[in-house]
Amino acid sequence: MYASEFGQNTWDELNKIEKGRNYGWPRVEGRAGNPAYVDPLVQWPTDDASPSGITCAGGSVYMAALKGESLWRIPVQPSVGTPQRLLHNRYGRLRDVTVAPDGRLWVLTSNTFRGTPGPDDDRLLSLSAAGALG
Repeated sequence: MYASEFGQNTWDELNKIEKGRNYGWPRVEGRAGNPAYVDPLVQWPTDDASPSGITCAGGSVYMAALKGESLWRIPVQPSVGTPQRLLHNRYGRLRDVTVAPDGRLWVLTSNTFRGTPGPDDDRLLSLSAAGALG
């Protein structure tokens, strides 16, 4: 199980959740390098992420980002790879992402109350995980 974490001031995180483990909140934000806590798989400055929804597809975690106005693809299988920033500044704030029944990704925008809404906001985007998103 994976969870995104909206940081307090400095770091947003992606964590792999395991029973009985301590991820540091509220004492630690981001990587602590302390064996008492589990460091995140990946961390971002809050300006790049402010994560909202996540889903898993094809060996990657896809994470919607509000303030970062992006969809992050984080390879996690067979091991954690370099995050890829997708759709940056293309649709504004991204609220959620999920796998559709046909295997595409559905991404929900969220600009009406905090972003700069366009005539098509808020909307549901349907994107190919294999094609348009790499």
